[in-house]
Amino acid sequence: MFQRAPERLCMLFAWSLGLWAQTPDKPPVIRVDVRQVLVPVVVTDDKGHHVTSLKASDFRIFEDGTPQEIAAFFTDASPLVDTPAAPRERTPAPSVEPASTAAPRATASPGGDAGRTFVICVDALHSASASSARTRQALIHLFEQEKSAGARYVLLAIGRQLQVLQTATPDPAVILSKLRNPALALALSGGDAAALRSQLDDLKNRMFDFCRSCDCNSPVACNLQAQNLKSSLDGQAEPWGVLREQFLGQMKSVVEELAKLPGGRTLILVSDGFSLQPAREFYAVAASFLPKDQRFRLAGPTDLEPRLEAVIREAVKRNVRIDSVNSAGLAQSSLSASGSMDASTPSDRSAPSVISRRVPSSSRGGTLQTEMDRHAASVVFQNGSGLAELAQSTGGLYFHDSNDLLRQFRTALADGREYYILAYAAPNAALDGKFRRITVEVKYKRLHVRAKSGYWAEAQN
Repeated sequence: MFQRAPERLCMLFAWSLGLWAQTPDKPPVIRVDVRQVLVPVVVTDDKGHHVTSLKASDFRIFEDGTPQEIAAFFTDASPLVDTPAAPRERTPAPSVEPASTAAPRATASPGGDAGRTFVICVDALHSASASSARTRQALIHLFEQEKSAGARYVLLAIGRQLQVLQTATPDPAVILSKLRNPALALALSGGDAAALRSQLDDLKNRMFDFCRSCDCNSPVACNLQAQNLKSSLDGQAEPWGVLREQFLGQMKSVVEELAKLPGGRTLILVSDGFSLQPAREFYAVAASFLPKDQRFRLAGPTDLEPRLEAVIREAVKRNVRIDSVNSAGLAQSSLSASGSMDASTPSDRSAPSVISRRVPSSSRGGTLQTEMDRHAASVVFQNGSGLAELAQSTGGLYFHDSNDLLRQFRTALADGREYYILAYAAPNAALDGKFRRITVEVKYKRLHVRAKSGYWAEAQN
């Protein structure tokens, strides 16, 4: 049943946005024998305010380190072409040199919201219930004050399946009403994240039993038992790998359908983060007890990096910017932070001899807890790396290490409204599928530029 799920998801999401009924007749275009690369660019000052008064002559753009001539220049009010490398004829916008060399001031966007689509996508698979509650509350505050001038908003949840919580609407009050509906809390219950946490808690107790029967400091003496343990953990992690593969497939489907809309497109992904090697979370617990066993320092049998890259490729190709918000915020990153995971207060199943050897009874923060905290910090970093990669590769922002979700959402919406589009002719005509790195600079040193990191030279499908 899962093989046909992406196709159904595409149809459902496209229907929710009204693509079948709203696609206008496209005017004829003149095609010329050149590939044009479009690069959405966001410029901010030292305080994070958007700068919207720059001209084409203020920018320099490079492909693989070689400077390129800017063939066309659009402001944030201009329509966005669907594909970044489609051969089209464009008339460059007139460029006027600035009157002085002083950096332009940040200004409000002059173009309004016409044609912009913001898709807020909440990760219901990896986010804890507390994170989902904070996310919901921050979004309520956001849409209480949001004033739209023609933008469209979509509210989705991605978990074991794609849930269209609110179809595309230009009215922020509609999104607000949906967010205030108590039924939404059920859709964002965090049940899967709680189930994973419970499995890790049980594993910790299992490891205490393991160390009671074997010497954790001498894994060679219990090599067979350790190998069986690793196989068992791989089996536990496998279902999570399947779920995350489906999750990334749904993400790709959302990007594909969002790319069909004209105008600016921003996808805001809200998540506690996810591992691209599902076994790593289980290995982190085992490695805390068996720090000398190299088998638990590996990534595991499943690597979902190609699935993440497929999402990024599609977003880059279609100029869909992804802003990722780590909803875990400043939550404590520890496998021993609470409940049965607290290594300083072992469960009844643990052996006193193990605790006295691994954790001094006279103090908290002994060897075992230190190991668990160290591995937990590594897992948290790895879980956030996927969110960071999605944002950085597509020219978006990665928000993390902050509990101020409202401010992060406001910044993400501002980013989707205030940007430039630079176009240049691709210097390398080979469609070899290789990555072409893009670098954008402005001549004012105190301004900061953010753009997608490059594109893959592939034929358009």
